Amino acid sequence: MKHDVVILGAGPAGLGAGRRLHGDGRKSWKIFEATGRVGGLSSSRLDKNGFTWDLGGHVLFSKSDFFNSLVEKTLGDEALVHRRDSYIKMNGRLVPFPLQYNIHRLPKKAMEDCLAGLAQVSRDGRGSARPENFEQWISARLGRGIANHFMLPYNRKLWSYPLDDMGFGWVGERVALPPIAAVKRSIKTGRDQTGWGGNADFRFPLHGGTGGLMDGLAKPFREKIALLHEAKKIDPKTKRITFQNGKKVNYKRLITTMPLDHLIKNVMTNPPPEVARAAGELRYNSGWIVGIGINRKIKGSRCWVYFPDKSFPFYRVTYFSNYSPYNVPVPGSQSSFLCETSFDPAAKVTGSSVLTKTIDGLVRARFIRAEEVKNIASQWKIKIPRLYPIPAKNRDAALRVITGYLKKHGINSVGRFGGWRYEVGNVDHSFLAGHLAAR
Repeated sequence: MKHDVVILGAGPAGLGAGRRLHGDGRKSWKIFEATGRVGGLSSSRLDKNGFTWDLGGHVLFSKSDFFNSLVEKTLGDEALVHRRDSYIKMNGRLVPFPLQYNIHRLPKKAMEDCLAGLAQVSRDGRGSARPENFEQWISARLGRGIANHFMLPYNRKLWSYPLDDMGFGWVGERVALPPIAAVKRSIKTGRDQTGWGGNADFRFPLHGGTGGLMDGLAKPFREKIALLHEAKKIDPKTKRITFQNGKKVNYKRLITTMPLDHLIKNVMTNPPPEVARAAGELRYNSGWIVGIGINRKIKGSRCWVYFPDKSFPFYRVTYFSNYSPYNVPVPGSQSSFLCETSFDPAAKVTGSSVLTKTIDGLVRARFIRAEEVKNIASQWKIKIPRLYPIPAKNRDAALRVITGYLKKHGINSVGRFGGWRYEVGNVDHSFLAGHLAAR
């Protein structure tokens, strides 16, 4: 079997590539997906109790008019629009996100620390400190108060990786850098400022979780997707792929979305030593996603809460039933929480221990009541071996070596782990990267 274009992976990037080829009327192409469903890390699960779960706290937002219009077209009346209502659980209270604009909600001492740090940065100039890594960047750009009270402890939980071994060029617009005048004004008036950021408004499917959108995006070319085809070997010289099920296929051009380190170390035949070494420089963390359903309707419109405190196992909890009433089997009478915990891939973190600690953490955070623990409507968990590609300091140099080698062989690697760039690893980024690769 031979195709002009072969795509490995039916996650957002693979579907983006498929969408372009389908739209162009190309005939000789095929998507091969290792698992039994489309969507990759953006797929969803329906548990045995009827609760829908995502593989993390996904929301749909983009600066791309093309992607936004495609989401609207695909979901139609199934598209729900939400105004972000998110918080940080710290100092025994919920502080509106982003913290930088809402330090007036902190206890007096913590607020004074954060204000002093921001004022120092404002006086010295944000470009004067010349940080050498992400840890230093945090203090240099936001001040020591916000760094010590939130940004450092939270990012240590999120990444489960040394912050002083991470670069900071990837941050871009992901961290708000507030004018000191705006901060002082909020302290004086007591008014919250919550509208910052690209995800201030976001969409979510009415049915099926984020995976519902993935299914919709795949529908026009579903016959072009072969499930349960995991690539075992790729020979770049003969341009042949051998799958775990024994099937083989040849290609002229290859778009792959599989994890870049796995591609080089375990799938490509005879990669050059320098390419193999570069793949060994890529870092990632792992995670457990835990879903807890309860037989009570939670009041309010909260979306998610960040947890910098290390006494809680999770770094983020999403009010998943607030995203869609149909994420629970009995809308109006049940609620669900999606809890994310990260860890070093080398650590032995069992699902049972994470589940127990998650339930305890939800009780201590007063998200669920102690008396509800014995009658929890649903407990669901899934291990994510690769949660986030880490922007370690050596990442960019390693990527240049790897992508240069792949391009020489007509191979384009894209997607969250195919491109290994966290900063452009959201659903929209990955979809558009696949779309561009196909073009």
